[in-house]
Amino acid sequence: MKSIVNIGKLLVSIACVGALTTSCNSDFLDRPPLGTLDEVTYLSTKDAGYKLLVNCYQPLQDSWNYQDMKFVLGDQLSDDCSKGGSDAGDRVRITEIARGTPMATNQVLSDLWTHRYQTAISACNVFLSLITPESELIDDAGGLVSTETKQRWIAEAQFMRAFYYYDLATIFQNIPLIDKPMEVVDKSTITKSSKEEVMNFILKDLNTAIAEPNLPNAKSLPTSEIGRITKEAAMAFRARVLMFYGNYGEALKDLKTVVESGSYELVDDYEKLFNNATEGYMSKESVFITLRSYIPSYTSGSVCPQMNVGRGIAGGWGGECPTKDLVDEYEVGDPRLVHTVLSSGDIFVKNDGSEEVHDYSGYDNFPQQHSRKQYPDFSRRPLNDLLNTDWTHYHIRYADVLLMYAECLIETDGDKQLAADLINQVRYRAFVTTSLTDSYAKYRKFNLKESDRVTEDTFNAKYKVKASDDLRAAVRHERRIELAGEGLRFYDLIRWGTFVSTMQKFGKTDEGKYSGAGTLVTDKTYPYPIPQSEIDYVGGALTQNDNY
Repeated sequence: MKSIVNIGKLLVSIACVGALTTSCNSDFLDRPPLGTLDEVTYLSTKDAGYKLLVNCYQPLQDSWNYQDMKFVLGDQLSDDCSKGGSDAGDRVRITEIARGTPMATNQVLSDLWTHRYQTAISACNVFLSLITPESELIDDAGGLVSTETKQRWIAEAQFMRAFYYYDLATIFQNIPLIDKPMEVVDKSTITKSSKEEVMNFILKDLNTAIAEPNLPNAKSLPTSEIGRITKEAAMAFRARVLMFYGNYGEALKDLKTVVESGSYELVDDYEKLFNNATEGYMSKESVFITLRSYIPSYTSGSVCPQMNVGRGIAGGWGGECPTKDLVDEYEVGDPRLVHTVLSSGDIFVKNDGSEEVHDYSGYDNFPQQHSRKQYPDFSRRPLNDLLNTDWTHYHIRYADVLLMYAECLIETDGDKQLAADLINQVRYRAFVTTSLTDSYAKYRKFNLKESDRVTEDTFNAKYKVKASDDLRAAVRHERRIELAGEGLRFYDLIRWGTFVSTMQKFGKTDEGKYSGAGTLVTDKTYPYPIPQSEIDYVGGALTQNDNY
């Protein structure tokens, strides 16, 4: 079975199979243009079904509309990061949303809507409309694809459709539900569904995918297929969805199953997660990830390092700037800070031996900080630049699963000692076994000294969470610190019901006043406005969210 990792080699235009449903009266016009295939002919070609499946995963590779947008929406709309950039007017559309009063014409929101519907969900709908267990498909060797394989593919496409719909639901809340190719949808029928209907639609896709016996479990997935959906990854994501909608009891069941499956474990050193492909991205902590490799003259990496590394000598465009408010959340002696936040003045050594001294002054970076998690060291830059790297990010990792499990126990008045133990698994790795310094840097402001090292006895006495502690506060703190800069903060604040109060408080700080983030946030800010262009397109069948 091929790997989704090498996704770029297998692309096929959806237009070839999706845009052939119209007809004309003229015999001349009815002739298929040269170089195109009708659906039946296309599906008779080798590996056509698998290529359609690849198209369901491919939107995750979109540098701007998926990858960078993950951090724009998840971090830069929160108190964790500011947008950065060349000046205050650079990417001002992010500022408008972070401030709390975006227009219905906001380009970021429009791009999210367009990408998820027209590119991502559309690809899944095309696949699910054409591929059934009964479809006769030819594999790459010329034989017929087995029914079991097709059933696995269908489950993967259903998961990916739910995955993309969740992105829309968490921003707009009340959205249209389209489950067939866009070419055959009557636009006058495109109307909003309620929050509950959207939740049920997403969960139905996930339930069906998870129930499919041919969806493999994590332990049986070969290394060559890392990046494809497993049963445990689907259950972990279903738990995330359930928690967002406040159903902690059902989420608890999924998370318990994932943890007790024994499929995952924490990497011993937090630093490895973001700087090492085999010991990080491909480790047992990775639950769901889109791997990326740089292949000269064929593929480049993500735009995220280029966008979110410091300007000037560091070579980036200055986005994703962790706030001082975030830094202040770290406990003294927590090594995760050095592996999460870069500071102006930090020094790295280039491949030619010269020094790269980071200077974050002179552009829109009030905290003068950047994300270490998006900074690939020079050993990962074959051309010494930031675009051609193997950088990637996690969709779900095991530490997140452990903290979700702990949170569900807390919110359902479950086993408090177990909740504390789960939190402590994450904290133990952070304080006891994580590197105190940045192994790839000559100098880092947040490096710790050897004398700061936390022993097991010190951890037990000073840092270990107890069942009698305020566990809700403990798990919320831990999520912010452990997952900082990974695009999850905004969604946590929304589902906790603390977004408005948190952002209003942040808006009163010096950096909030500078960036504007949170200064106009009210209970009318969220959910965000449906793009006006989409409302206009369907002729009013789709209505604006009531708060706008």
